[in-house]
Amino acid sequence: MNPMNQLRAARPAHLDTPADEHTRTGELSYAMSQARPVRTRKAGIVRPVWGLGLAGAAAATAVAVTITATGGTAPAPSSQTVAKDTHSVTRLSAKQVLLVAAESSLKARHGGGAYWYVESTLGNAQQVGTKVHYTVNMLQGDQKWIARSPKQESWWVSQNLGIKPAPGSEAAWKQDGSPTKWTVTMTKNADTREQRVVEAKGGKPSGNAINVGDKVADLAGKNVSVAELQALPTTAAELKAYLLKGYEGHGTESNDPQDADSWLFQVTASLLSDMPVKPSVRAAAYQVLAGLDGVRSLGEVTDTLGRTGQGVARAETWSTGKFERQLIVDPKTGVLLTDQFVAVAPTGTYGWAKPGTVVNWTSITKAEWTNRKPVKP
Repeated sequence: MNPMNQLRAARPAHLDTPADEHTRTGELSYAMSQARPVRTRKAGIVRPVWGLGLAGAAAATAVAVTITATGGTAPAPSSQTVAKDTHSVTRLSAKQVLLVAAESSLKARHGGGAYWYVESTLGNAQQVGTKVHYTVNMLQGDQKWIARSPKQESWWVSQNLGIKPAPGSEAAWKQDGSPTKWTVTMTKNADTREQRVVEAKGGKPSGNAINVGDKVADLAGKNVSVAELQALPTTAAELKAYLLKGYEGHGTESNDPQDADSWLFQVTASLLSDMPVKPSVRAAAYQVLAGLDGVRSLGEVTDTLGRTGQGVARAETWSTGKFERQLIVDPKTGVLLTDQFVAVAPTGTYGWAKPGTVVNWTSITKAEWTNRKPVKP
């Protein structure tokens, strides 16, 4: 069914009157100071990852994003997303938001160019402090060039953008002596944590090739080429069936149990984020998300870079507690702006996070086909 027809069929009668609702996971990845490539558990593609995350699950698929350029750089992200009050404003259901995004995706230009280029800002919130406790945001900038031709290298470049007190934590930081270095606990894998000293100042860019032969990405546990990504099914049913071939009852990067809908939410978000697929495939991906159980609408949300969009979310439970994975979408363009994890009832290394704290995020600032070659460090 055409997504607009699905949208019309999904519209409940009560949306003709104003709604009054309020709002409010997952994995996370971080080793800011020493970004390094990590090989996936099942496949050989070297994926750019800045560490291993919550339970190590899907660390190599942390993403957030899109189909066309979304703009340039923006202010440093907050540790918390603000969901706007929707008094006297009609809120679309999660299904409606995703179907609108699907329809908008179909209008996007397919585009040409030698490389699929993606720029993103990644962030991770950590609790620090000796005299008092407060939150700092650890930031990383990523660039990725995925070559259309298997004869060309695909490249990933990453740069530590530094660490600063999260908005609202400045007074506590000053009370702590305004330090420029902190000791934080990093999760190396599901069973191992380590202490690491991190600094406020940023670092120089580093990078590496990310292709193995003609394979440029790991989709649903399988190494795929650009040609295979361009040939993905363009209907929701066929795309869902294709993706589920990789589902084995656990996460893509760990053996932790994971239900099929959570797995699809994760894998489909990854496809939308940084993979060079056709507009019709992105539309199908949004329709797959629209058909999952447990996805709720957040209404209008401001992401960590100050951009507004419509938020949808799904609860997830990991060994580090309960979180909510939130996707912030611009429904007018079909662009996925940000993919983030919000604390609900965290434990362990994130037990300090209050409910509603964004502990990990990836925000896309540009995604487009280009002829500009990789800028290697």
